[in-house]
Amino acid sequence: MVATGTDDRWLAAGGFALALACTLVLATTPAASGYEPSIYGAYPWYFWALGGLALLVGNVVVVRSARRGTTDWLYGLALVLTVVGLLVFLPYFRGYTLFGRADVLSHVGFIRDIQTTGQVSPGNIYPNFHLLVLSLAYATGIAPQTTLMSLAGIGSLFSILSFVALVGAVFDRRRALLSVPFATVLVAVQSVPYVFSILLVPFVLYLFVMERRTRALHVRAAFGLALFALVIYHPITVLFLVLVLCVYGVARLLHARGVLDSTEGLTGPVGPMPFSQLVVAVFAVWYLDFPKIVARFRIVIETLTAPGGGGSSAASYTETVAQYSPTVVDIVRIAALRYGESAILLTLGGCYALAVLVATLRSRTSGTVFRTTFVGGLGLFTGMSVLFFLVDLIVGFGRPLVYAELFAALLAGAFVYLAAERTGARSTVYGLTYVTVAVLLAISTMGLYASPMTVGQNQQVTEAEIQGSAWYIEHRDTGDDLSEFGIETHRFRDAIYGRETYDDDQVVTSDTDRIPRHFGYTENATLGASYESEKYLVLTAAGRTFYESLYPDYREFWKYEQSDFDRLPRDPTVSSVYDNGEYDVYRVNATA
Repeated sequence: MVATGTDDRWLAAGGFALALACTLVLATTPAASGYEPSIYGAYPWYFWALGGLALLVGNVVVVRSARRGTTDWLYGLALVLTVVGLLVFLPYFRGYTLFGRADVLSHVGFIRDIQTTGQVSPGNIYPNFHLLVLSLAYATGIAPQTTLMSLAGIGSLFSILSFVALVGAVFDRRRALLSVPFATVLVAVQSVPYVFSILLVPFVLYLFVMERRTRALHVRAAFGLALFALVIYHPITVLFLVLVLCVYGVARLLHARGVLDSTEGLTGPVGPMPFSQLVVAVFAVWYLDFPKIVARFRIVIETLTAPGGGGSSAASYTETVAQYSPTVVDIVRIAALRYGESAILLTLGGCYALAVLVATLRSRTSGTVFRTTFVGGLGLFTGMSVLFFLVDLIVGFGRPLVYAELFAALLAGAFVYLAAERTGARSTVYGLTYVTVAVLLAISTMGLYASPMTVGQNQQVTEAEIQGSAWYIEHRDTGDDLSEFGIETHRFRDAIYGRETYDDDQVVTSDTDRIPRHFGYTENATLGASYESEKYLVLTAAGRTFYESLYPDYREFWKYEQSDFDRLPRDPTVSSVYDNGEYDVYRVNATA
């Protein structure tokens, strides 16, 4: 046993050496000097190889320690958290001004509203998120937008620790440690309310389990505070969490009536009022005061009563494949990087759920109400993911899929333990586990950030884009319309002037569809011949590289090519009025 522990510690030391090598690469790689289509291309291939290998070593140490009952898992977990920290904070290490080209910019605007007015604006649905960013910014002296960029990373590290504590509370330490590799992939890099609230769910569930186990008032108070805070973080998260509480209620009823055997006594909550009722009440009081939320629920009801399926994810994917005929290699690559992680987790969690179901039908098993809740939650949210995939409802199928992944990961470690103990082939089971974890880590690491590999655009925001947007909004003729490509100016307006405190002169409307294919040069000699009134045309580096970086093998479908961009300066109807190297503003004189 001593020799084994020594071996694991040496293995962990080797992993930390790999992490140190990654840190040296980060320190010696110059920060981004402009927009880059992919963060993966910013670092050499061996950086990702070293990081992935270090992450694998850390998880192997944890699993080996769990298998042998040593305390060396502490070294492995520390290594895992170190490498995850390096990966999720990459936008900060790259020197990005901001990370998130859509909602994140609007959230910066909400934060700016609070700074300007000293209060939460009436249309702010997520004040908890924005106040948390400001509190951390004031406490650390870091700029709010930089703090916002790091919030997903902080939440990811906290989520891993909460995940381990949750599995340990429901099962035991060994199965909790066996779940670490699967918790490692449930991290995120987008600092938006929904993502951050999801990262808090394992902690909220842990408090719920402890509240039922200990019946302590201070635990109940902590659970209530966390739950009500989560209500204001995001409505979808709370609705799904209420469903989890409903699953728990059904599971508890089945165990209480003897339908399912239980290995522990059933306890009720501390106090007369169920939290689920309080959550629903707080949800209704808070969110139903916002017209946009009410409108979304109305759309859901109309969709369910007369589903057409035209706008569903299934219809969208089918239409895309039919229209562009992507190669099998591209389909497999995109599917693997986007949904390979989900497939592996759902397979492992589903196998455990199936084993429990078969044993239950044969009356050969007993368990806790929380285990039943996990199994039921996996089934519920997997089914909801399929439904949301086939029918266009309030959100995309990825929202319930996140919960399905969570419950699958919670059960995956228990499946490894069950397979090893039931089959007796421990070496084979753990060997297959290491291989599965290696594949899972590779897929999750290369799919962590949007990139051309997943046909996604890097979410980097540059200082040049912010400066250019400010110049355009301040110097434009508000009577002329805007066409843009590679940027959403109204989002940058939010970040610069505030989401709800900007002036009437700063109202921005735009439409990318107003720009003709190839700037109209296939039909006309000039761009102005395509317009009947003067326009502004805004192009960014992100737009100029969009098709070339994301769809290099599908040139026949490109809306614009480099030759089209090169022709604009020679077009007599197009005048360049601003250019900072990444952000171009043109004024188009209409001649149609």
